[in-house]
Amino acid sequence: MSDGKVEISHKGRFKRSLPYIIIALPAAIYMLLFNYLPMFGIVIAFKDYTYAGGIFGSRWAGFKHFEYFFTSNDAVRVLRNTILYNIASLLLVGLFFGMLVALMLYEVRSKLANKIYQTTMLLPFFLSWVIISGMALLFLNPSSGLINSLLEAMGHKGIAWYSEAKYWPFIICFVMIWKDAGMASLYFYAALLAIDTSLFEAASLDGAGRLRQIWYVSVPQLAPMACITIINRLGHIFSADLGLYYQLTMDSGPLYPTTDVLATFMLRGLQGGSMSATAAVGLFQSVVGLILILGSNAIIKKINSENAMF
Repeated sequence: MSDGKVEISHKGRFKRSLPYIIIALPAAIYMLLFNYLPMFGIVIAFKDYTYAGGIFGSRWAGFKHFEYFFTSNDAVRVLRNTILYNIASLLLVGLFFGMLVALMLYEVRSKLANKIYQTTMLLPFFLSWVIISGMALLFLNPSSGLINSLLEAMGHKGIAWYSEAKYWPFIICFVMIWKDAGMASLYFYAALLAIDTSLFEAASLDGAGRLRQIWYVSVPQLAPMACITIINRLGHIFSADLGLYYQLTMDSGPLYPTTDVLATFMLRGLQGGSMSATAAVGLFQSVVGLILILGSNAIIKKINSENAMF
């Protein structure tokens, strides 16, 4: 009798869960096909892959392709650029401007104005890099760009923007902030909306002005979201948006000293047919990212377990 009850309860639980299973099924299939099954291709990093031999017919090469990357002349350059740009993205976009924009939006009392500001700041995020690179060309074109026209009108010589690598760290950081700050602010804005308004009322009764309320009430409430942002972005510290570093720079060779990152390095490897070397770099990128996620989460969990991601 008890076994029958257990069986009925299991059936009832399955029927209740069926709609959620159906909703989750497409996402589960997508992850299986495009995230888990391709992981078998990791073996290419340890083989001298050829199109004729395929994955199974190509001979083993061990760690030869890893050694080739780390001893190449490009390794230091692409690793340095990738890490520094991602640290800049974490500090500038993920934390500083993300929190700043969210705090400013939270202080806007007009719902209509708030929606207009949010839409305006989110719009760049949804623009493709092809469009953004075209917009940048309008400003940076050496012969007819707006900036060079202004410089020449003021009696200064124009700059060959796509040949001068020294300017591009500032250009890339500016474009990152312009494109991603609006989206980064949404997570912090959602955290601000969850704050109990009685905290502001209590602070006001204690004589705290608006700036003090922001500093002592709003900012501390953003700490959990800031920790999640740090963990997530540290996991992608060896990743790079290919459109930003390839399309925006027009893949200009003279700019490589300051714009060449792992993503563009791997793209050139694929274009040259170096499947194994590219797979080795991609595997290194993923393993380091996983270690950084686990390590940063463990550190934050020791400091304050409530702010950890898992």
